[in-house]
Amino acid sequence: MKVKGILDQTKIVLQMIRRMSPFYFFLVVSEEAISRGRPILSLYLGAKIIDGIAARKDEQELLAAAMLLVVSNMLLALIQWLIDKVLIVKRRILQDRINAAMAEKSLEIDYQILEKSEIQESLTKIREGTMYNGGFPEFCQNIAFFISSCLKIFYVICVLIPLFLSNEGDKGHGIYGAVNSWYGGALYIAALAAFTVYHCFLYHKVNVIQSDNFECGIHSNRVFSYFWGKVSEYQQGKSVRIYHMVDMIKELHARQRETIVPHWMRDQKRTLSCFARMNMASALIMAASYFFIGLKVLSGAVSIGEFTFYAGVLASMAETLVSIMNLFANMNMSMKYLINYADYLELPNEKYDGTLPIEKRLDNDYELEFKNVSFHYPNNDDLVLKNITAKIHVGRKMAIVGRNGSGKSTFIKLLCRLYDPTEGEILLNGIDIKKYDYDEYRRIFGVVFQDFQLFSFSVAQNVAAGNNYDREKVREALGQAGLRERVEGMENGIETVIYKQEDEGVEISGGEAQKIAIARALYKDAPVVILDEPTAALDPVSELEIYERFDGMVKEKTAIYISHRMSSCRFCENILVFEGGNIVQMGSHQDLAGQDGLYASLWRAQAQYYQ
Repeated sequence: MKVKGILDQTKIVLQMIRRMSPFYFFLVVSEEAISRGRPILSLYLGAKIIDGIAARKDEQELLAAAMLLVVSNMLLALIQWLIDKVLIVKRRILQDRINAAMAEKSLEIDYQILEKSEIQESLTKIREGTMYNGGFPEFCQNIAFFISSCLKIFYVICVLIPLFLSNEGDKGHGIYGAVNSWYGGALYIAALAAFTVYHCFLYHKVNVIQSDNFECGIHSNRVFSYFWGKVSEYQQGKSVRIYHMVDMIKELHARQRETIVPHWMRDQKRTLSCFARMNMASALIMAASYFFIGLKVLSGAVSIGEFTFYAGVLASMAETLVSIMNLFANMNMSMKYLINYADYLELPNEKYDGTLPIEKRLDNDYELEFKNVSFHYPNNDDLVLKNITAKIHVGRKMAIVGRNGSGKSTFIKLLCRLYDPTEGEILLNGIDIKKYDYDEYRRIFGVVFQDFQLFSFSVAQNVAAGNNYDREKVREALGQAGLRERVEGMENGIETVIYKQEDEGVEISGGEAQKIAIARALYKDAPVVILDEPTAALDPVSELEIYERFDGMVKEKTAIYISHRMSSCRFCENILVFEGGNIVQMGSHQDLAGQDGLYASLWRAQAQYYQ
C-alpha cells in the first residue's frame, strides 16, 4: 500500500493509534487544550483585575476575581497533572502494542517477502522513526499540539476583532486617528497575513531540505547502525581483538561519515538560515503589535488592563504561528518514517494458502515430488535451480551433495515452502503443495538449517519451540542428541536460559548449540527430518559421528541430509548430486562411486576421512 498526501497519511496513522489505544489521542488533545488555554485564561482574568484596580472597584469584587484566577489555575493544573500521569502509562502501552503488532506481522509474513531488500530497508526506517522521531506517541502529541494551536489562534482572532474594530478614542487625522480607523486595523491584519505567508514559504524550504536529508540518510543510518551494533556484541569481540580489526572498523566508519557529514552540514546551515529568518520576522511582527496596541492605549481606545491582555494574546499568537510552522516540518519528517508502519502492517502475503488438510497417517506414508522445478530469488533473474525433477520416498534416507552454492539449500527452502517455485510444481502424494493448508504442510517437516538460530530462552523452550512442553519429552530429545547429561548438570536443568542476555544465562559451545537444534527437530517428531549442513563448521570425522547418531535417532522416518561433504552418503539409499543448480547425478553410493562423475571425484577427495 502506497499512501499519497499528508492528510491521508495522517488519517491512517491516527486510525492505527485508535486501534491500539482508543482513548490515547483524546487524552493527548485534552492535555494540550488545557496547556494552551491556561495562559489565555490567566491573561484575561489578570487584565480584568488590573482594570478593576485602575477603576478602583470594590475590594470584594477584586478579591473574587483574584480567587477565580488562582482556583481556576490550580484546578486546570491538577487536571493536566492527572492526565499526564495517565498518559505516561498509556504511552508505554501504545508503544508496546505497536511493537507487538510489528513482531506479529514479521512472524506471519511470507519468508520470501521478509527477505526482500526493500522490506529490510522499510524496517530500518521504522526503527529510525522510533529512535530519532519519537514514534507514534510523539506524532500523536504533535497532532494534538496542532489542533489545540489552531483552536487557540481561532480564539485569539475572535478576541482581537474588537481591538481591530475599536474606533473609540482619538479620531483625528494624525497617527492616533489612523490606528482607530478601519484601514488601520486592515493594515495590521495585512501585516499578519504577510507574516504568515512568509513563514509558509520558509517552512516549504525547510520541508524540501529535510526530505532530501531523510532520503540521503537512510543508507548511512543503516551502515552506522550495523557498525555499532556489531562492535557492541560480545560475540564479535574475540575476532575484533585477535585480528586487530579496530583500526579497519574506525577507518570504514570515518570514510562513511566523511561522505555524509558535509551533506548534513550543508542542510543544517540552510535550515538554520530559514529558522533565523522566521525568528526575525516574528520579532518584527511583535514590535509592530506592541506599537499598534500602544497607540491604541495612548489614543484612549483601550485600557491599561486591556493592553496587558492584548499584548500577551498577540505574543502568544505569534509564538504559536512559529511553533506550528516548526511543527509542520517535524510532522512531515515523522510521517516519512511512521507511514512505513502502516505500509508494512498492510503488506499482503503473496503465497496462495490452500485449504486441504494433510492426511494424518500412522505409517507416515508420504511421497514428495519435484516436477520440472526452476527457481530464482526475488529481484534476481538468475536461476538458482533449473528444471529439477526428483522424488523423495517415505521412510528412506536421502543425501543431497554438491559444492557450495550449487543449489542444495534452495532445494530445501522450496521443499519446506519458504519459497514457491518460479516454474514447475512440488507435489505431496500427487497434489500440488500450494493446495494444502500452509500451517499443516509445515508440520510434516523437522529441519535443522545450516544457519540455525537459538534464542536466549530456556533450553526447554528452545527444544520445544514453545512455552508449553512435555518435560520428559524434552529430556528424551536432549538424550537422543547427546546433550542430556550436560543440561542436567546446569543449575536449573532444562529451565536454564542460554546466552548472556539474562543475568542467569549460560554460554554454550557451538557444538552444544548444534545438538540443541537437532533435539528441537527430534522433539517435533515430524515424519520428514532434514539436516541442512548444520555441521558445516565441524571437521569431517565429527560430522560423520553426528550423522551416524542422527541416523539411528530418526529410525523409520524420512531423512534428508544436505552437505558438500560425503559423510552422510554411505547410509543413504538415494543420493542427489547438485552442480550449478542442476541435478547432475542420482543413485546409490555404490552406483555413483563407480561412475566417472562429480560424485566419485568428491568421494575420492574426502574418502580418507571416512575409512
